[in-house]
Parts: sequence; C-alpha cells; structure tokens
Amino acid sequence: MSADPNPIIRLARPAGPDCTQTAAKIILGSAVRKLRERENLTLTQLAKRIHVSLATAHRLEDGKGKPARLTVESVISHFQLGEQARDELLMLFARTQEPEWFQHRYDDCTPDYLHRLLGLESMAIQITTYDVRLVPGLLQTHSYTDHIVRTGLHLSEWDDDEVELRSRQREERRVRVLGQQDPPRCIFMMDDSVLRRKVGDKATMREQFTHLREVADLPHITIRFVFSSRMIAGNAAAMAGSMAQLQFGRGGLADLVYAEGYERADYFSKPSRDPRDPQKPLTRRQSDYERHLQLLLRIQGEGCASPVKSKQMLERTIRRYS
Repeated sequence: MSADPNPIIRLARPAGPDCTQTAAKIILGSAVRKLRERENLTLTQLAKRIHVSLATAHRLEDGKGKPARLTVESVISHFQLGEQARDELLMLFARTQEPEWFQHRYDDCTPDYLHRLLGLESMAIQITTYDVRLVPGLLQTHSYTDHIVRTGLHLSEWDDDEVELRSRQREERRVRVLGQQDPPRCIFMMDDSVLRRKVGDKATMREQFTHLREVADLPHITIRFVFSSRMIAGNAAAMAGSMAQLQFGRGGLADLVYAEGYERADYFSKPSRDPRDPQKPLTRRQSDYERHLQLLLRIQGEGCASPVKSKQMLERTIRRYS
C-alpha cells in the first residue's frame, strides 16, 4: 500500500513573517542542516565552527527551543551567505522569538503536548484525522465544547473563567485553521460511536450534528465514519486512539503524524533519506511514521463509510435528536 495515496502537488505555504513560531524553528533548523550537509560537515564539526555546544547545535537543527541571535549570525558568517539567504535566516530567527498564538492568553489551558500540533496545523495544506470518542475539536460547536470542558473540571470550577477561556481557545484554533482564505483540505474520520455518545442535552447533540452535516458539503472538508464492527482496521484504530496526519506541500516542512494518548502525544516526522547513503535502513523511530500512517490509510480504506453514506448517517442522527 502506498504511503502517499493523495500525492501533494500544491506548494507549501510561504515561510514568511506570517509563519508560526513552531514552523519557523523547524524551517530554520532544516536550512542549517542543508548548509552543513552541503559542505559534508558533521554536527560536531559545525558546533565547533560556530562556537556552540553539540547539544545547542542539535537543538538548532531539530527546531527545539529558541535559538540565540549570535548562533544564527555565526552560521551566516561561517557559510558566507549572500544577502538574500542572510535575510531569510534572520527573518526566520525573528519569528522564532515571537510567541505562538496560544501562549500567554491560553497558557493555563493548553497542555504542553499540544503545543507542536497547535503551532503547525495552520501551516498544513492537508489534514487527515481520526477521532475515537468525540467530534474533532476543529468541528465542535460552542455548546458541545462547553459541555466537554465542564465535564473535565471540578464542579467548583464551573463558574470560573476557565470554562470560557478553554472554549475561546478552541474557537480561535478553528478560525486559524479552517477560516483561512486558503484552508487546508481536511478528511475527518470518526468512530461511529461518536454518533451515539451523548454530550450535553438533545439540543446540543442536534446542533453539533447539524453543523457536521452542513460542513460536510464544503469542498475542502470530507467527513467519514468508521464502523465499530469492522475488523482489523477498525479494531486497531480503537486501540490506537486519536491520530492526525499533517501534510505541508512541496518545498515545505516534513509531513507529520500526531498520535494522542491519555494526557500525552507522540509526533512522528516523515523521514528523509540521506542522499549520501539512500539505502541506509531507517531507525525504529523513523519507521514509526510509516507504521502510524499505514494505520490511518487502512482505517480510511477498510473501515470507513463512504462520504455519501456518512452524510446519511448524520441525517439519521439529526432526526433522532429532533
């Protein structure tokens, strides 16, 4: 089975001043890695030449932490970059120093394991998700979200600002991803038990599934339900938990698979082959991307109702809650 059933032919979103902090750090690190590999330098050699520790060089190339301006200027100086390349690196550096949209305002209600996903999903040009228990956050109505948030809090916190803060965070996330002028193409897969799992009262459920039925007609959104009774893919998916694949287009970030567990998440980037040794076996960590992607593809190919059938399932559910 191909690892890329929907080959991305669209170009990546531009890495300009509007790119997210998370994306800027990764793009900057990737640019440094390409410069190093072009001169056949090891990471240790690069670290010595730009006068930083090996750990700092690792973090720079991996896009982790905020790089120091002196480090970026040392890279520019060592590789004797021209004016355009220099300006591009400094622009990316400047963006790495700015906060993400969810920082400061929503720090208290945004778990650390979600930071990378929230920082990258607005840069994606295609998003494929699978959710086991609930409607995906990007498609939730306000009242559906409100009930989920309340059930996750102690009763004493129900009248606190925490409920409204969490709801506003999810709404802003939805606008930033789906409200773009050129939104990503999205395939939302959900276990069919989502249609039966009651969240709030009948009015909340009717409003939520009416909303899903309406957005299912949008050209960039596909909604499909996974049959709980389907063997192999369906059962494996239920064991795996919620997942998402983010694709960033030609010339962009490496595609990413996000796998969520209980109060934790794992991120697997599409591995790039070393041009000097293309036959070198992938590490287990690199193979995890392919393994999770294949599971998503099996869910989509073997366990899902068609988009048309899924719309019919939504219509029956709406009637049930009317």
